[in-house]
Amino acid sequence: MSFYYESTVLRAGDEAAEMVDGGVVILYADPIPDALESVSVVHGPATGPAREIRTGDVFSIGDEDVEVIAVGDRAHENLSTLGHIVVYLNPDESTELLPGAVHAKGTVSPPAAGARVGFRGATP
Repeated sequence: MSFYYESTVLRAGDEAAEMVDGGVVILYADPIPDALESVSVVHGPATGPAREIRTGDVFSIGDEDVEVIAVGDRAHENLSTLGHIVVYLNPDESTELLPGAVHAKGTVSPPAAGARVGFRGATP
């Protein structure tokens, strides 16, 4: 299935790679608040999401994919209005799902500028 949300990484903050390595991907569209710049992967969306994120969808960053296992009730709104979403990779079962977050299963590497970021439906 094709991407229903697609964006391009513009830059990563000084601490973003450490965050990704620790299992947290913070995406924020440019312009970004100064307080979040250092920990975020800053991106430039091509368009807003064509639909809401659903459990079972795929989050892609560069050439790596992870499966969405839970979606916070404000994730779509935050992604649509701010280009902001936090993806927690392999969270413990006790980890609270925050309203603007997505939980996913798998690992990704810190992205380089120019990498594609997006969401697509699960393949049947």
